[in-house]
Amino acid sequence: MKIARAAAWALLLAACAMAVFPDFLSPYSPARQHRDFPYAAPGRYAAAEVRWFVRGDPYRWLGVVPASIRLFGAREPGRVFLLGTDEFGRDWYSRLCHGASISLLLAPSAALLSLALAAVLGACAGYRGGFVDAVVMRASEVFVVLPWFYVAVALRAALPLNVSGPTTIVIVFALLAALGCAAPARLFRGVVLSLTHREFVLAARAAGADGTRILRAHVLPHLWPALWTQFLLSVPAYIVTEVTLSFLGLGVAEPTPTWGGMLAPLQQYVVLTSYPWMFAPGVTIVAVCVALQIVGARRDSIASTP
Repeated sequence: MKIARAAAWALLLAACAMAVFPDFLSPYSPARQHRDFPYAAPGRYAAAEVRWFVRGDPYRWLGVVPASIRLFGAREPGRVFLLGTDEFGRDWYSRLCHGASISLLLAPSAALLSLALAAVLGACAGYRGGFVDAVVMRASEVFVVLPWFYVAVALRAALPLNVSGPTTIVIVFALLAALGCAAPARLFRGVVLSLTHREFVLAARAAGADGTRILRAHVLPHLWPALWTQFLLSVPAYIVTEVTLSFLGLGVAEPTPTWGGMLAPLQQYVVLTSYPWMFAPGVTIVAVCVALQIVGARRDSIASTP
């Protein structure tokens, strides 16, 4: 089990590195087309010699600092395609790295927003009780029964056509984060409700501490294990949501790569059966989601240990 957790953390760290430094880790720009190499299998072409820390297509570190050094590459006219190419000759590995920048940064951001709302609503409902508790619980019951997929499609279809793709997906995920806070809010409400009857909280109240201080100093710190676990377990749901929207053409439009958009060519039978390297985004998605589940399950077991 320790080996599985170590492998999961290593995979997540590698995926995060891809998301933060996609240009440095990839040999080519994600939009660069090698028209002579459509659907090229992984390998070296034109007697390419792989070299480390080479100059390539210019880019900006973290979107700010101009740079052109890449981790590896090949001198022209040689080509090196770590995961092959697509129908336009675009390097599939380079697009996979850049797709992580959207898929692995957007999903955690949505999860953080959702859990922040859930923590506030759940803590207020569990600690205050009464009317606040009744309103939060009834609203959460409505949101819990809403099907995420159809809500996401409806929200995407309701947005104006003149809104750009990245803006659209950010708006959709912000609304989904608001809807997705219902179930965690119910969990946090139960945790806070149980903590309000613990001896240390009763002692603090008897000592004259006001409600705000008790909530901040004695209740909220005990929510951190549950918050961390819920974050690790909810990120895969948002990743799958982004993948589904992009796969159906409702997410970020081409040529911007996302993991879901990179799976769209697999809708063609010839691609599905003849070019196995095109499955790389799907394998990466499954691996990242499984790694998050392994890490999240471990944290959940620690948090539940008396």
